[in-house]
Amino acid sequence: MTRAMLRDLAAVTAASFEREFQKLKPILEAESRIQAQISALNAQVAQTASDAAQTPGYQIAGADVLWHGWESRTRRNLNTELARVRSRKLAMIEDLRRAFGRKQAVESLQRDQETALRIARARKLMNQ
Repeated sequence: MTRAMLRDLAAVTAASFEREFQKLKPILEAESRIQAQISALNAQVAQTASDAAQTPGYQIAGADVLWHGWESRTRRNLNTELARVRSRKLAMIEDLRRAFGRKQAVESLQRDQETALRIARARKLMNQ
């Protein structure tokens, strides 16, 4: 394989790796957004528990039952969405790993070729 062909192959594999990484970015952002929503929900639950203890009539009016029902549905929906996003992330990470492996292999071939070329030049100089 010529140096130009290997250089072109390196450019293609680097571009492929970058494309796979860019496809993963929105998934990582979605995962982060959902985790932030779950954290906000946890903080809201803690605040509500504190407020409920201080509010007379909260339990008598049934607001606690309604609140816990809403909180449970919201948490379930967020966890379901997070599971979907993480499933997609795992599939995309496998594609990213494959692209990274190809990129590393081509870079290794380039290094090996450059080393062989230097050795050949050094031998040629020594034989003159």
